[in-house]
Amino acid sequence: MFRTLSVLACAACTSSAALASTSSFNTTTNSLGWCAYQLVDEFEILYSGANAYLDWDLDNTPDSVIPIGAPDTLGLYVDPEHYTLDFGTNLQPYYLGSELSLAASVDWRLSYVTTPGSTVLYSTIMSGTTTDNGDGTWTLDINLGLEWPVSGFPENDFGIPEGTHVAAEIADFTSFTWDGQTLIANVPAPAALSLLALAGLGATRRRRR
Repeated sequence: MFRTLSVLACAACTSSAALASTSSFNTTTNSLGWCAYQLVDEFEILYSGANAYLDWDLDNTPDSVIPIGAPDTLGLYVDPEHYTLDFGTNLQPYYLGSELSLAASVDWRLSYVTTPGSTVLYSTIMSGTTTDNGDGTWTLDINLGLEWPVSGFPENDFGIPEGTHVAAEIADFTSFTWDGQTLIANVPAPAALSLLALAGLGATRRRRR
């Protein structure tokens, strides 16, 4: 089961997964023109191992949730040059080379491309809305905090058809900061994470009483 989740969570990665730590996502970009940018630096994303989110009707919104119950997994992306960030109006995510016409429009997309530096999108792994922070930066919110692996659900023991559009929850961030050159995940500082964990434990104890 852990192997299955690792493959699912890192379907877009080209290296093996490691057990949980924290996401490390801070990459410069190359401008490709027309509001599109190529990622430059390797990055890591921490995935929750709790569930898989299945999108049967290809509208980029989960229709069912499959409990996995595996540990969180840290996936290293060693091929950042294959990822293109683009912005616009009435954009829609892509999956396996096709635009998801039933999906709600988004302000930005982070997508895998088969040719490095291309703007011909293959699969969108994250997308969402933008907010102008008024200081030369923008917040890019990730729809539902989900990442959609490039090739969908892998071969599995759950009876789910291989290639089903599927997402994994990102464990420790739900937005990026963008300044026009650098894309940075808004991962809480370790101290903040510890406080959140303690707060959760306290809430659990109160509920048990």
